[in-house]
Amino acid sequence: MKINKKIKSHILSQTVDKNDRKIGIEVECFVYSKNIKRIPVNPSNNYSAINLLHELNNVSNKTDGVYSLEPGGQIEWSSPPFSDISGLEKSLYSYKKLIDDVLKKRNLMSLYIGVDPFCDPESIDLIEHKKYQLMNSNMKKNGTLGKWMMRNTASIQVNYDIIDERDAEEIMFISDCIHPISAYLFSNSPFQLCKPVGDNNLRNQIWENTDSSRCRSLFDHKIDRPDQLIDSYIKFMMGVPGIFQLDDDLQIQNTDLTLGKQLEKKLINKKIKKEDIQAALHQIFTNVRLKSLIEIRDIDCLPFRHILAPVAFLTGLLTDNSIRKQLISEFLKWSTQERQLWNKAALKLDPNKPGPDNRTYLDWITWVGEIAIKGLFNRRYNETKYFSNYFYSIIEKGPISIQDQNHFKSSNKSLGEFLFTIK
Repeated sequence: MKINKKIKSHILSQTVDKNDRKIGIEVECFVYSKNIKRIPVNPSNNYSAINLLHELNNVSNKTDGVYSLEPGGQIEWSSPPFSDISGLEKSLYSYKKLIDDVLKKRNLMSLYIGVDPFCDPESIDLIEHKKYQLMNSNMKKNGTLGKWMMRNTASIQVNYDIIDERDAEEIMFISDCIHPISAYLFSNSPFQLCKPVGDNNLRNQIWENTDSSRCRSLFDHKIDRPDQLIDSYIKFMMGVPGIFQLDDDLQIQNTDLTLGKQLEKKLINKKIKKEDIQAALHQIFTNVRLKSLIEIRDIDCLPFRHILAPVAFLTGLLTDNSIRKQLISEFLKWSTQERQLWNKAALKLDPNKPGPDNRTYLDWITWVGEIAIKGLFNRRYNETKYFSNYFYSIIEKGPISIQDQNHFKSSNKSLGEFLFTIK
């Protein structure tokens, strides 16, 4: 079996029946002491993010999700999978109660926001883990904002089971086309180094300037149609330089090969394992990516009360076949130049920027958002409540990034007082 087919087989190894598709989320947050300092990442004389991770995993029930650490000490919670958003909601609130109880006991505070508003990444230690040390070295050579991405960003990721090849390709294509809309609706990165960022869509800008060989949109890697998208994705993935590889004992080691060459070498030597393929797929950081499920990852971490809004938005668009057909038909009309300008629009929070077909950015945001509400209604799970009020607030007042900057200017509070009061 050729390596391309081996990778494709891995991606499609956990397909489910159309009635059994489940949704999962991953939520990252920053943790601070009461004097608004990020807690240290690695063990020291002070309570660290690693200490917090161990405590969370010790007191949590593993059926309620899994905790892990991002490279700058951000805490990540991965939910169990659910067939509907109400199940996710119950699990999400159980997570929040648990983490709040632990943080209160330690006199710590969490902040659900897309970019750390206080710290320069140079002041944040990197977790002592070989994978992240190698990633850090890679980021120094590629792009300009890799340090910001690793240490100072937090996101919400939404995961979907795959039904079949066509299903995955349609979801990937739509998710990639709507990236500028997701980036606008869920922008929550209003401050950098204690200063307002204006209309800069900050977290999106950071990811756009992290490593162009493995980040950005699928469109940027010439994956611009749903037909044979998985094959195109695998071809792209195989040409990306590896950050690390696994040895025969599944231990992380350095590499100077592309991801494809690493896997081909193991296949020829009859040493390839599913963990090797999984490790390679995890080294792609596009806004939507393939593992043995679909992971959509272009959403800023939102204030806790809004975390389910992007889940509902995406679910309304991606799980109804008639709506998918409508969206794909529209997006395929867009020219290459229109897609280029469309993705560029997502770097700023300007609703009046021109979009495809002579319609404004806000016109398209409104059109797609209202289709998402229709899709949620069609699911008949009473899920529109998770998105509709949030959506119309953003249409009226602008993204949270803009709203919070406006509120801060009139608050007469320090940035710390302001953020830890409203978030």
